[in-house]
Amino acid sequence: MTVTSLVTALIVTAVPDYQSLLDQMQVEQDIPGVSAVVTYKNKVYFAGASGLADIESGREMSADTVMYAGSLTKIMTAAMTLRLINNGKLALTDDVPGISNGTGNVNIFHLLTHTSGLDREGDFGYWFSADFPDASALDRYLINTELHSPPGEASRYSNIGYAALGAVIERVTGDGYGSALHAQLFEPLNMNASGAPGPGPEVARGYSPIGRVIPTEERPFAGVGNRVGDRHLREYHNARAMTPAFGAYTTANDMAEFVQFLLGFGPHDVLPDELRRQMLAPKEFGRGLGLRSGRLNDHRVARHDGWFAAHRSHLLLDLEANVGIVVLANSDNAAPALIAEALLAATLDIESGTQ
Repeated sequence: MTVTSLVTALIVTAVPDYQSLLDQMQVEQDIPGVSAVVTYKNKVYFAGASGLADIESGREMSADTVMYAGSLTKIMTAAMTLRLINNGKLALTDDVPGISNGTGNVNIFHLLTHTSGLDREGDFGYWFSADFPDASALDRYLINTELHSPPGEASRYSNIGYAALGAVIERVTGDGYGSALHAQLFEPLNMNASGAPGPGPEVARGYSPIGRVIPTEERPFAGVGNRVGDRHLREYHNARAMTPAFGAYTTANDMAEFVQFLLGFGPHDVLPDELRRQMLAPKEFGRGLGLRSGRLNDHRVARHDGWFAAHRSHLLLDLEANVGIVVLANSDNAAPALIAEALLAATLDIESGTQ
């Protein structure tokens, strides 16, 4: 497929086909609502939604509906970290004090690539209690914890590691994480509806799957709210010190700006291309800086899942076709990666007429 034919086909046919596909998958996955965006280079070829943001009120989902980004927040944290590196405030090789009594020599690169040896969640149990640690509790945990492996020697996905990275950002900038995120990333990218920490303004309600058995008071699960039909609300929203790992909120339209930036078609004063490309290039254990690297449709891709407060998300970048996709859904049973892959396949199949 040539670039010219892809652009021409997208202009003529993309939007109605994307909408039909999104409607179909919202029904097939039996989720209340979903929003999505598809970009090609510096153009947005689809931004839309299907279903409901709030079942009780009947509020419809749209590309401007505020949703929780979940672990897509990690990509934002990584981009902020690299911006501070570019400004001379940090270096990838800087040791991070206050982890494992300094015995591990964990550095910024280790935190970015999930190779620090830190645990995934620590010992906080917040997915059951909804009691997320504050900065003091996180600091106490970090200094007393033992690493699972020496830094740089193994890959272990770590929410705690990105929370620690957020603490570094706060220390270097002198701002809270949310303020730093706005100043360093959201404002220059014109992501005006995005923020952290939650709750986000008029955020979509998050729901359990239909028929999901909710644990009893003796076996609680975080954030379970009132019953709504055959579902339950999920209502916790402020991740406190864990916000840099999974606590930001955003919209599909705002995420269009973010994926264009990641692909090199956004403002060039946010990050130099060399540093931006480092985010996407696979390093130790197949990870970039904040994203996973791999192949799909025989193309190089970078991607990440997200989950928080019953909102599920997926960001998918086709690095060869310069297509960026983000899907945001408001139910625990959503499979946004499958929706993102279907949207990408539809984009790549336009020329052959196989949509």
